[in-house]
Amino acid sequence: MGVGGHSAEVLEVLYQGEPGAYSEEAAQRLFPAIPATGSPTFAAAFAGLRAGRAAVLPVENSLGGVVQEVSDLLWGHPEVVVLGEHVLPVRHQLLTASQAPVRRALSHPQALAQCAGFLAARGIEPVPYPDTAGAARWVSQHRLPGEAAIASAAAAARYGLRVAAEDIADRTSNRTRFLVCAPGSLRLIPAAHPSKISLGFVTAHRPGALAAVLLECSQRGLNLSRLDSRPIPDLPFEYRFYADLELDPGEDCSQLLSALEGITSELRVFGLYDRALTP
Repeated sequence: MGVGGHSAEVLEVLYQGEPGAYSEEAAQRLFPAIPATGSPTFAAAFAGLRAGRAAVLPVENSLGGVVQEVSDLLWGHPEVVVLGEHVLPVRHQLLTASQAPVRRALSHPQALAQCAGFLAARGIEPVPYPDTAGAARWVSQHRLPGEAAIASAAAAARYGLRVAAEDIADRTSNRTRFLVCAPGSLRLIPAAHPSKISLGFVTAHRPGALAAVLLECSQRGLNLSRLDSRPIPDLPFEYRFYADLELDPGEDCSQLLSALEGITSELRVFGLYDRALTP
């Protein structure tokens, strides 16, 4: 796996969450023969990166939207590049330790939001928890009647819980997109396969500045698959933008980047990598 033709040897993989998390599943699918280690936070995963280590981190969900902290960390860690992406189907299960009717369900806020209709229809109270697998572990340890977790089937097996209801997300299209991040240098060599380039940029604070960026992409026939904004700390009501652009095999992005450098006040390229197929 590499960035624009630059390969990186991966000896250990980090993910955010506890064993049984969806992020661990994504890490194991991408690196089945490499040990995967959980980190308590996204920031801790970035802090643990060094030579030989990569992190598999969620950047957006098809129902819950963008995971902004990961993009912000990429901006704040210029020594880290994106090596690739993976799209994982997310299948939420309702997990219990007893046969009692479920009154409360613990899970990550995004998972709760993705199952909101299921919970509301059954009068189950959603209870936020830092991550899905951690919620499953808590339910397994405390074994309180009426307490459940929303997590994966892998978490159920790991923590000895019963699957009380399968596939409870409100949409079967639920997918999470993960990025593979690692320390390294960026090389923008045109890829042999359909690819994607991830950018962060700040425009001049004047009318039409963002439109000029979008026009440069449009004139080159590039599909903008993601665009979102984040407030810039200490600059009230000014914003940083994150974007993903899709490239055809062999397409050179150097002219685009040169043009963008001329119309942005800051430009950061996070990675050029093969585009993942959506299962």
